[in-house]
Amino acid sequence: MDTKYNIPADRETLGVLSMLYGDGLVVKKAEENPTIDDDALVGLFVDQEGKTVAACTCDVPFAAFGGAALSMMPKGGAEDAAESGEISPVMQENVYEVMNICSRLLMNDSTPHLKLTDMYEGIDKVPDDSVEVIKNAPGVKFEVEIPNYGKGHLSIVTL
Repeated sequence: MDTKYNIPADRETLGVLSMLYGDGLVVKKAEENPTIDDDALVGLFVDQEGKTVAACTCDVPFAAFGGAALSMMPKGGAEDAAESGEISPVMQENVYEVMNICSRLLMNDSTPHLKLTDMYEGIDKVPDDSVEVIKNAPGVKFEVEIPNYGKGHLSIVTL
């Protein structure tokens, strides 16, 4: 299946995320295919007709470290959140913004417009029709090491 939207490479992803997290950020394509953990944060992107066409997901460690780093929260609090799985509302808001910025990775001059609409805490909260779309869509999974915080995974899938 050919996609209308880009599936980004690690270099592109590093470029976009470095604007947020600065020097020292490490982004590597993971060996495994994108997966959606039960407790993942899932951001859905829709086309101009409101149809789900892409998703950005992250595991709990990325949500904790990535969300904390944007507000310069203490590393210890981020580690506690990563361990407990309890991502604070501020961390979640920050991750939503990260996902929103990742929309740049999906589009170019020849792709249709898309936009981030919602972010869900847990795959069980995602509407069934969108779950089917994102589970079967091609994509990429990245291991992201956020300077002074830790590692997590960020995945992007697209039709």
